[in-house]
Amino acid sequence: MGAGSTSAAASAEQTGYGPLCTAFYDLDKPEPAPEALAYYLARARACGGTVLEPMCGSGRFLLPLLEAGVAVEGQDASLAMLSACQRRARARGLAPVLHAGRLESLALGRRYALAFVPSGSIGLLDAHGLEAALARLREHLQPGAPLLLELILADATVAATSDASLAPRRVRDVDGTSITYACRVRPDAGGQVLVYEGCYTRQRDGRVVATESETLRLWLHAPQVMLERLAAVGFEAAAVLPRAYSGLEHSGCVLVEARAPR
Repeated sequence: MGAGSTSAAASAEQTGYGPLCTAFYDLDKPEPAPEALAYYLARARACGGTVLEPMCGSGRFLLPLLEAGVAVEGQDASLAMLSACQRRARARGLAPVLHAGRLESLALGRRYALAFVPSGSIGLLDAHGLEAALARLREHLQPGAPLLLELILADATVAATSDASLAPRRVRDVDGTSITYACRVRPDAGGQVLVYEGCYTRQRDGRVVATESETLRLWLHAPQVMLERLAAVGFEAAAVLPRAYSGLEHSGCVLVEARAPR
């Protein structure tokens, strides 16, 4: 893979995270929290090799790391997100190496000195997909290399609600349009999963010009269960780091770190 390239085929596109979702995401959360970025930057610099960010989306972490001189590659199942990442990278004079495809079938032919999945994105994988993804990540890490995973903790208020509407959010695009995201959330699988049924609506001068529906299932992988799954696929020294960086405990996430076998 050369700099600025993207590997894979259109079949890698996953349900959800389409063009309107991607546009909304980039406008709603254009940059990571400074404390989180500083943490992953420090870890990336300390690893002494190339970093992999699985489920990198449109590059919210990946692009600032590249700008800071980190050798980092990204992977994602959403072609819309990867396309947005390429556009944002070009605007910043960057040429990222991106890999399209599902994490469960990752096969890049090389090993990395660090892999990290921030912001709870690993929760998009169910138990079966998670096991396969962890096994693939172990095979893509150098001996003793760390894997960092942020897990979203169960929100007792939402999990106890049979069906709740979240407050709509609206962002404005540079072309003069606005995008509104409206969503209902409900628990499933005995509270282990939160199902988000949402709709993105783009409007211009009060007129709807595009809509996009999506249903996302977010698995609330308990930290202790994650430690067991990491051990089951061969990772070592797995531990929970609830206060790895300032602000993590207030983000609704907890960090789990494991090491590839030596």
